[in-house]
Amino acid sequence: MSSVCFINRCYWPDSEATGQLLTELCEFLAPRWDVSAIAGQPNWETENESFVRSGVQTRNGVAIHRLLHSQLPKSQRFARVRNLVSFTLAVRRWGKTAGKDFVAPIYESSSAERNGKTNGKSEIIVCETDPFLLPLVVGPMARQRKARLIYYLQDIYPDVAVAIGVAKNSIPIRFLRSRLKAEYLRAECIVVLDEDMRRRLVDWGIPKEKLRIVTNWMDCSTVTPIKSNNPFRMEQRLDDHFVVMHSGNMGLTQRLDVLVDAMKLVSNQVAERHVTLALVGNGAKRKELEDQSAGNDRVRFFDYQPRDTLTESLSAADLHVVSMDAAITGCLAPSKLYGILASGTPVLAIVPKGNAVWRLVEKERIGWNVEPGDRNGIAEAIRNALKMERCKLKAMGERGRALAERLYDKQICCESFEAVLNSIG
Repeated sequence: MSSVCFINRCYWPDSEATGQLLTELCEFLAPRWDVSAIAGQPNWETENESFVRSGVQTRNGVAIHRLLHSQLPKSQRFARVRNLVSFTLAVRRWGKTAGKDFVAPIYESSSAERNGKTNGKSEIIVCETDPFLLPLVVGPMARQRKARLIYYLQDIYPDVAVAIGVAKNSIPIRFLRSRLKAEYLRAECIVVLDEDMRRRLVDWGIPKEKLRIVTNWMDCSTVTPIKSNNPFRMEQRLDDHFVVMHSGNMGLTQRLDVLVDAMKLVSNQVAERHVTLALVGNGAKRKELEDQSAGNDRVRFFDYQPRDTLTESLSAADLHVVSMDAAITGCLAPSKLYGILASGTPVLAIVPKGNAVWRLVEKERIGWNVEPGDRNGIAEAIRNALKMERCKLKAMGERGRALAERLYDKQICCESFEAVLNSIG
């Protein structure tokens, strides 16, 4: 049985999408591969999930090596930088000590688990980009051990930081980009999420043939449309409301402040309707958004919802928001889109004109497109959704659900990733 080792800060029990996706991928592969995951501390823990904070445990056939690192508040820029550097250094230390053989243990007994016994050496290392400095330590580590290496990019740094204005395209940033490019060129291949990300890396000078596209996904068997008698709507007293929802990270790239401002315009013109903006999740910008929304009872905040009730919370929306800063096309792809489609809900895509999400929404007729920063356009799209006949709104959601089943289901996308592993294995 071949072995594969994934390295990424975010993994179960973290509620963030990247951690959930990696967990699902590892567990999908576990019946046919020896799978291990090198992970850090979760940003947002799921209630009632017990885990080993430091050391090794197994879950659903995956050996999880959990590393300690700093966990300062993400709302502070310096703290975020320290956290990502801290985890990167933790991976480096792990590679020099416990991880020197890149083992992928599958424990055969509780005593073996306690003693940390393993049964094989990893043949393939998959390095993700949380944090984006990981390739600088994982690349040399993999070469030293003659392991085959794949980079799996959920985002492209430092381009994201430059695009949203937290860094300038200065000499140090250009040097960092050149260092990352050098590491990417030495990998067996690089997995990206869509054509826009591949195009950006080609512009970096990465050969197109080295780049593989595997989209993110949603498990369509666990997230299904619940549009009548929805438990989340009833519990939160939203059953008679038109719910506009953003579910996921409230970070630097979503520009949710514009969405909150746009809701004021909607509220002013449809006062007779119960219109609610539900912001579900957490992130560096949540406190600012809460302050911005103070006194506006049409904006409500909810914590990340448990995985086993995700189908209820996602289906509770009448209109789901996917939001991206205008400058980050090709830097990342919003994974929340696939849960939205699986829930059978129309999409309000606040994205740069012509990017991958815009093209998909337009081609498949599953919602509305508005360019980032256009408060009036966002408000107008919400009003159009409010005025649309229920049968037409329902048809949009049904087209999205069919699309998710056809292209973006977990089984389909995880099989695509396994095909990448097999192609170099």
